[in-house]
Amino acid sequence: MQLLTDGTEKNPLLDFCLRVVSQDVEKWPPKEEALAEAFVDWFGFHSFLTRDAMKQLCRAKGVRLSFDSLPQDIRGIHCSFQNKKEIVITENELAPCADSHTLLHEFRELLENEFMVLGRATIGAKDSLEVQAEIFAIACRIEAGKRQFPVFLEMASSVEKRWVRYLGYACLGVFALAYFFSCIYMRQMEEIGSEAHR
Repeated sequence: MQLLTDGTEKNPLLDFCLRVVSQDVEKWPPKEEALAEAFVDWFGFHSFLTRDAMKQLCRAKGVRLSFDSLPQDIRGIHCSFQNKKEIVITENELAPCADSHTLLHEFRELLENEFMVLGRATIGAKDSLEVQAEIFAIACRIEAGKRQFPVFLEMASSVEKRWVRYLGYACLGVFALAYFFSCIYMRQMEEIGSEAHR
């Protein structure tokens, strides 16, 4: 007996895109923030991931991730052929969390390819995929941070000594601002890092 399938079992990205299309069919295209929220759920993205953790997450979603030497102005590239997908990120991380930011950027470009295969492109002819991918990466990182912040807040609130608890809140506030700043200004931080390495 042969089962008929739509091919998504071999292409998790296509499956994700099909689900997004079915959920947002009335308000197409979805906003980058809504797409980012769905992606963070699906991908299991966290604010701070090691390279090995990123590789495992990608492998589970049918994407090969590697780190290699790339030209100085290129942070990452992706390619897709049939059901094989790969993302390559520069081995020289120029700013904290730059690897995960670039990974999300490249994933957004892969997602757009799948949306186009489905005939449901999210980018118009006058729009820039590079800009949308950057907005998506920022939105994913902010969404992941929003989900993890309450855990850190709970940890700080469980401290018994009042002064230590307040110090924990202050450190958490400074950390949250720094993280938010890094989400929005990642590319500028990388440019500064790139100039420092020249």
